[in-house]
Amino acid sequence: MSGLEKVLAEVKVFSFDVDGTLLDSYTYMRDVLQILLLYIGVPAGMLEMVTDDVYRSWYDLEKRGVFDYGKMHLFLEEFARKYAVPVRYDVKEFQDLLLEARVKGSEPYRCAVKLLSELKKRGKIVVSVSGGDGVPGMKRRRIEEGVPVKLFDKILVVPEDAPSRVEALNAVREEFGVSNEEVLHVDDRPQHAAEAYSAGFKAMVVKTGFYDPYFRLPDGVLVVDDLCAVLDALSKL
Repeated sequence: MSGLEKVLAEVKVFSFDVDGTLLDSYTYMRDVLQILLLYIGVPAGMLEMVTDDVYRSWYDLEKRGVFDYGKMHLFLEEFARKYAVPVRYDVKEFQDLLLEARVKGSEPYRCAVKLLSELKKRGKIVVSVSGGDGVPGMKRRRIEEGVPVKLFDKILVVPEDAPSRVEALNAVREEFGVSNEEVLHVDDRPQHAAEAYSAGFKAMVVKTGFYDPYFRLPDGVLVVDDLCAVLDALSKL
């Protein structure tokens, strides 16, 4: 039995991050930004140039995990002003469009839904622990639109439902009456996996989303290419 198979056999609660782990919500982000720029008033003739500039800045901020989607309208306004483009929009309509565009621009990674289904069939507890979008309720709505919610026993959004991912995992552990070692958190961002591991939970990183190969992980954190590798290991148990 491999190390991965051993962990999968021992774990009772599987916690999954969403963006970059279960959902590919980044590949089409340039298209999302373009839709939003058009909405706030960027002329079609300037759209490609402005979008390129916006995308580079968004990518850098998102890679560092500091982008606030609740302030997306202000973020885009800055670039509109940079190019002397007058903007006019309704914030509520903007946020609704942002939600719709991100939902349509996201899709589950290969094997994601099948893996969740297989874990449930085997009697495992499946939860989602992920960061919020900066707009109350938006992340939960995106999860509900992107992944069958019946596959989750609990959904926790940070900081709406818990102040941190570790606190969310602690709440999950207590609710389901398991030990830290019986909880596995799966994430595309090594820093989040490392935090969970340092708090005594098992942790796994998938090389999707914003995976950083240069982040120095603790030796005990598992690293897999994708969720299909996890599903394959699970099938051998």
